[in-house]
Amino acid sequence: MYIDNSGADGHELKIEVDGHEYTEEASESYHNDGTMDTAEIDGDDGGRVDYTDTDHDGTADLATRYDANGQMIGQTHFDGATGQWTQATAAGSGSMTVDTEHGEQNVGPATADTTNSGHNDTAVVTDAEGNTFLYTDTDGDGRADYAMEIDAKGQVTISEHTGEHQWTEIEHGHIDGGGNYQRDNAASLLQFGADDRSWGGEEQQADGQGIVRTDSATGEWT
Repeated sequence: MYIDNSGADGHELKIEVDGHEYTEEASESYHNDGTMDTAEIDGDDGGRVDYTDTDHDGTADLATRYDANGQMIGQTHFDGATGQWTQATAAGSGSMTVDTEHGEQNVGPATADTTNSGHNDTAVVTDAEGNTFLYTDTDGDGRADYAMEIDAKGQVTISEHTGEHQWTEIEHGHIDGGGNYQRDNAASLLQFGADDRSWGGEEQQADGQGIVRTDSATGEWT
């Protein structure tokens, strides 16, 4: 693998490989949200490795590998404490976990790409009552960061994982007669650090049942 460590114009991303530090230009957006947080490195075998700074501290902590056909073949995470890259869930295999009051719960493999990132990041679960839960791992660590619950009546709850055993509801809405998502007006008043409603502890249990809003046409989180 070739890495240009001469530095490039624009936002520089630090990459640590085998004890050596390199810099590359972050020219791509991992979540396609306009934030340049990913550097693409071409491999000798025709594939590439995308190094992403998921926590925006200037250092790459997620490496996504693609083969010569552009198919994702695996991911590794960088541990700053040890300086080592460790294997993450490979594309199409493994299972996602959800942090609940009772510990990590397995919700199965990610089968949908709701962030348009080029790899599956969302596990979909439907219970016996007809409620559907979409759990999305936005940073590729195998753990759900957001959850969307659509109950049998079409009510939608969107939540973010905000701490150990805790989910915070960030939006509420419903599915209209045309099958499109409509946000409830009251939910627009929810602001982080202000009127947010948290799940966890004795009063309310997350149990992984919380949920981020998707565009009904594209399936992408918005």
